[in-house]
Amino acid sequence: MSALQEVLAVLLGAESEANHLIEEGRDEADRISKSIREEFSQEREHRLRAAREQAKAIVESARSSADVESAQILSMAQQEAAALTRRFEENGRGVVKTLAAEIASQYLARGGEAG
Repeated sequence: MSALQEVLAVLLGAESEANHLIEEGRDEADRISKSIREEFSQEREHRLRAAREQAKAIVESARSSADVESAQILSMAQQEAAALTRRFEENGRGVVKTLAAEIASQYLARGGEAG
């Protein structure tokens, strides 16, 4: 019986060793899985940060372009207003004189009657 007891002891030892190896394998798999999740999370966070920075740069570029365009539009409007003012100053008195002369001429043509 002693041989059977030895075999049984060896089998129990082997089972114990197998259970120990399985537990170590599970622990190692858990560590690897946790490490991969952490790496994935860090990579995702890095990509999100990069995407935010890129979006911020695009918005800033668009804002800058809009500022430049609005400044150009304002400048063009100011130039147009200055040109209209200049033309009015150059031609306004003559137009008023011409209109006044036409109205006076029509008034006189009617014999001085209000019309």
